[in-house]
Amino acid sequence: MLFVVTLSRAGNYYFSPLSKPFDNIAERLNTLDRENRRSEAQVKDLSQLKKLAGNNTQLQARALFWDVRMSQLDRSPAECIKQLLRAEKLCRPEYDYDLAVIYYQLAGNYERLGQYLLCYNYCNKALNVLKRYDDNFFLGNTYLLLVQLFYDIDDIVQARDQLGLAEQHYRKAHFSLNRIYFFRALLTDDLHQKTAWIKKSILYGGNDWALTLQDYTNLSELLVKTGDVKGAMRACDAGAELISKHLQDNVYFTTLLYIARAKVSYAQGDYIRTISTIDSLKPYAKMLDGETFMLDAYYLMWKCYDKLGKQPQAYLALKQYQQQYERNTAIAKAHDIPKTQAREEIMRQNDKLKLVEKDAQIKTNYLYLALLAIALVLIIGLALTIYYRQRFKIRKIENEQLRENLKQEALIYAVNRKNFEDDIRQKESEISSNTLLLANKNEVLKQISSITQQFSNDGLIPRSYVQQVNHVIGQSLRNDDEWQRFKTHFNAVHPNFFLKLKETCPELTENDLRLCAYICIGVRPKQIAEMLSVTPDSVNSNRYRLRKKFGLNRNDSLDDFIRRLG
Repeated sequence: MLFVVTLSRAGNYYFSPLSKPFDNIAERLNTLDRENRRSEAQVKDLSQLKKLAGNNTQLQARALFWDVRMSQLDRSPAECIKQLLRAEKLCRPEYDYDLAVIYYQLAGNYERLGQYLLCYNYCNKALNVLKRYDDNFFLGNTYLLLVQLFYDIDDIVQARDQLGLAEQHYRKAHFSLNRIYFFRALLTDDLHQKTAWIKKSILYGGNDWALTLQDYTNLSELLVKTGDVKGAMRACDAGAELISKHLQDNVYFTTLLYIARAKVSYAQGDYIRTISTIDSLKPYAKMLDGETFMLDAYYLMWKCYDKLGKQPQAYLALKQYQQQYERNTAIAKAHDIPKTQAREEIMRQNDKLKLVEKDAQIKTNYLYLALLAIALVLIIGLALTIYYRQRFKIRKIENEQLRENLKQEALIYAVNRKNFEDDIRQKESEISSNTLLLANKNEVLKQISSITQQFSNDGLIPRSYVQQVNHVIGQSLRNDDEWQRFKTHFNAVHPNFFLKLKETCPELTENDLRLCAYICIGVRPKQIAEMLSVTPDSVNSNRYRLRKKFGLNRNDSLDDFIRRLG
């Protein structure tokens, strides 16, 4: 096949010259692209490219490519793929560089849709051509896309390998390394290292506004985790300034920043401001429905209302959190299968490629062996040596395959562990929900008792009727069914809690155990009093007796002591 190589590479423009007016505009767009200034592209330039393409199918393919390349963040992946597939069909085979950048663009949009195997295949097709042209900019982009792909399918080792290759080509292209630092932060578990990489990404962010905004929100969350709340607020303020200048109409990034701000306010104990910040997202609620980060918003609302003692609002927020959590869990489970399939298929393709290479090498060795055997017996001995060396390579490959299988088993274990943790979180939500419902039920029963007593005092109903009602209500308040159900759920989440309590203090009564369980999950004394149908003073007295039984000093916290046992 004849490959057309560009005659002019001014400004790293690798497309073969076809039309001077068209190429002048395309070179300008190419410069903006390589300087990370795609947002400065003019709509009129893209329209002009379509006009200049006329009936030339190759120029039509290039016009379609540049249209997607300069505006894909504002379009859906499906729309971009449709246009790029049309460009691929129009592109003539001899213009292999055009095909390579179209393949790269297709790979990126398939990754956005979670079609990992298609993304991987198109990346490989692009790399085969881009290596011949030594286009370090697009080589770096393609390897970085593979980093995102392997991160998506939970293959961190491969992701780190690809990140090293991406960095090499970005350095050769003199391109900003902020994206490299962003992914280094993503791929490390150490909080201090992660923070350092994010700060470095911000420092070298340049015109990459979208990625820099993500850096600010990630930095804010990390600083909250490490206790630097003031630093987290400064990161949010810097992100807000960036949005006001460069990303004003982007709802997605604005939402990420608002949620980061809400987390900072929550860490400061300003629950009213946290609620106000999240409420400001209501106009976008329908647009953002289903986004995974909305789970954090509902969680903060639930916790804030609970801290403020607003139980009805807390219960509503908890319901929204549970609904979003179930949606997210369903989405995650739906993606787990394609991820695993893609990972296995990628491994199979790599194995096939190695086998083909190995087979070709063995055939070559046998050919040399046959030729050299006719000439000299000594060379036959040398050929046998090569053969045994090749056998050693095969065993090495088999050992590598065994290691890959062990890694796969480790991955399955990690997925099972994650499912177990999800079940624990679900049960914790059920415990909190049941606790709120029990408190509300007991309060309602007391109100009914008070109302019937008032009616009796006014002579509206017989006193015997009041006694029957109070008898039924008293039985309901003393009913231990709720406690047994609560105890069952609680044991599932904290299996050794009651055992540890008994070991610490064998004289604890059943009521003591119940009070300890409520304290462990953070139920306030007022709510405990409502659930146990006693006065708050009675709860405080029981807490005092517990402190004596546990032998706690005046400065020791009963709540902290019990939660450590949980």
